[in-house]
Amino acid sequence: MSVFRLYSGRDRYRRLIRAALRQLQRWYRCGKETLMSRRAAAAGMSEAAALAALQAAAPRQRWEGAMALGRHPQRSPEAITALIEVLADPEPFVRWKAAAALARQDVGRVFPALAATLVEGRPLQRAGAATALGQIGAEAATAALSKQTADPDPEVRQAVARALGQIADPTTEDVLMPLLDDPDVAVRCAAAWALGQIASPTAAAPLAAALARPDQPLLARRALTAALTRAGHPDAQPALLAALADPDPQVRGYAARALGHVGDETAYEALAALLADRTPLLKGTVGDEAAAARAMLERRGRRSVPAGHPSPGGNLA
Repeated sequence: MSVFRLYSGRDRYRRLIRAALRQLQRWYRCGKETLMSRRAAAAGMSEAAALAALQAAAPRQRWEGAMALGRHPQRSPEAITALIEVLADPEPFVRWKAAAALARQDVGRVFPALAATLVEGRPLQRAGAATALGQIGAEAATAALSKQTADPDPEVRQAVARALGQIADPTTEDVLMPLLDDPDVAVRCAAAWALGQIASPTAAAPLAAALARPDQPLLARRALTAALTRAGHPDAQPALLAALADPDPQVRGYAARALGHVGDETAYEALAALLADRTPLLKGTVGDEAAAARAMLERRGRRSVPAGHPSPGGNLA
């Protein structure tokens, strides 16, 4: 291939890329303008119009109606009832907007309805009620959610776990830990995320035990190691050392980061094997995580625990 053809091909490629970027910018501007106009329309929508929009055939109109109802915290009982009904909408975005609108209502007006729906509603409604209660927070919401971790529907259990994680009340650890053994993987992931949000060292042993299970699927391993970066304890080190050899780079990266917080000299040496791992992560590489973890261990001056002595953080068993 001649030099002229080579540069002509490169120029053609650059022109195509520039044209594609310009088209993307036009689409972005158009979408942004459309979204802003819809938000403006929802802001001026009356309650009656918003209630009518909730019954529309188009999902866009339904979520605009839910969004409009969420702009005022003193909606009528009819509006609250309608929003709870919309929690069972077939479109996830509509359900999300309805839960957000309910969470913005005055707590005294909406809490009794959400608490009742969490127990007696249809599965999607129960899940939506859990989402709204997680956004509301406070002791009463925590108590209501804690009673529903054994809901027969896995989507509800997942929503309850995520809501408890959003509240991050340390007293809910005991009701979240059994969900690490839930038969549904999404529920296990939500429970791990919630325990990571609470970030209590007492959760490290159950998280590590769940991570060590040989049948643990990929998404659960990622969630568990991510949680251990926040809820760390030296007793989790054996499971984290094993996770350094996981086939998934995210699991290896999370395990390295967690060991930087709780590892000892054994972890420092094990992390050396990952320094050459250039598998990319969302930010940096696995090797970068290993190097950062070793640097943290050096700053902390951790050494291996003498035989017969308890680990520095005590025994979690």
